[in-house]
Amino acid sequence: MSKQLRIAQVAPLWVPVPPRTYGGIELMLSLLTEELVARGHKVTLFASGDSKTKAELVAPTSTGLWLRKVRSPHAVIEVLLKEVHNRRHDFDLIHNHADFFMFPLAMMDDGTPILTTLHRPIDDAEAQAIKAYPNKYFCAISEDQKRSAEEKGIKISGVVYNGIDVPRYKFSNWPDDYFMYLGRLNDEKGVVDAIEVAKRAKVPLVVAGNIVGGDEWNYFFHKVQPELNSEYIRFVGQVDFNEKVRLLKDARALLFPIHRREPFGLVMIEAMACGTPVIGYNKGSVPEVVKDGETGFVINSKEEMIEAILYKVQKIKRSACREHVEKNFTIQKMVDTYEEVYEKVIFEWKS
Repeated sequence: MSKQLRIAQVAPLWVPVPPRTYGGIELMLSLLTEELVARGHKVTLFASGDSKTKAELVAPTSTGLWLRKVRSPHAVIEVLLKEVHNRRHDFDLIHNHADFFMFPLAMMDDGTPILTTLHRPIDDAEAQAIKAYPNKYFCAISEDQKRSAEEKGIKISGVVYNGIDVPRYKFSNWPDDYFMYLGRLNDEKGVVDAIEVAKRAKVPLVVAGNIVGGDEWNYFFHKVQPELNSEYIRFVGQVDFNEKVRLLKDARALLFPIHRREPFGLVMIEAMACGTPVIGYNKGSVPEVVKDGETGFVINSKEEMIEAILYKVQKIKRSACREHVEKNFTIQKMVDTYEEVYEKVIFEWKS
């Protein structure tokens, strides 16, 4: 894109941009923002005050809301909504990553086009909120998510795969003798499936991840914690970026037994960038992100996951995993595609 744009990037306020530990949206948003700045666009990032960016930072809260433990976090988000609304005429486009919280901006017909990236699965309540407000544009992060949206009557303006800064992910062709689970420790991410599979296959599994909210803590205490007392399981909890990369690059494979229609799954490309194959359930974006038989295995059951662990994963060339990410999931490719979507949205808005 030759024209330099004035772009607002609106982050969720739960954790800083980039995140200290968990935060796939915030990591992707940081990479997008910094690359847009490097390309000469004038970017304003609406995010928590402990964020780090070369863009102009507008901070409705001093720190991420999960760190502040605010009694009324949605009240702070209302301040964010007002901040973006007050400055809406300063931008050629508002890129929303804060989900339905920013939808009321679309009621201002005299404003600026609003593009929302749909980072999460679309349930019926989300679809209802999306269709309740006119004059918005939506971007999916996989072809499967686009289909999911269109099945619910939502028009998608583009599909942009997430990208990562591949050189930051150290490659290893010589893994240690363990497998890896990395993600939220809840039911829809499949952590208990990963633990059960490792025990049945009698292979070591490192479990890393975080817990958010009372429901997830209840699930962890009642369903996950009782399964951790095993010679095959090593629980490490939350990890920062460097520790995440170290654990991923030394793993024989990442287990991704997702229970939901996964929109993208950033951890899959992070693992493959390190040379680590992915063994994931055939849900959502998994068949798009993982090349079955080449960078991992797309399977349908715990039994198939065990078979892949014991008999198949050693056949995967770890260099092929890295090359797959370098070809398809870089920052540069992500931002190139977003620039195309921005141009399309602005043109349609003005037409």
